Amino acid sequence: MFTHSCLDPHDPFAEREVQVEFAIDASGIRLIAARDAEGHDILPDLIDVQRDDLRCELAARAGCAAPVRPDRPARTGAVH
Repeated sequence: MFTHSCLDPHDPFAEREVQVEFAIDASGIRLIAARDAEGHDILPDLIDVQRDDLRCELAARAGCAAPVRPDRPARTGAVH
């Protein structure tokens, strides 16, 4: 299991971060928890697009080519 700081998906100004606990397995990056500054796990509150954004951020920072989600392509850019 690994831990990395990522942008908080609930922060529209990208000023806060969350500590993301994750694992890398054969299916790609598996998110375990996303803890905010108060230590609360916000992962259950995130929608699929926000979870995909965290996976993309983790993959980009690690410089790895692990699949983000094998059942659909990764999403990049702003969500409208």
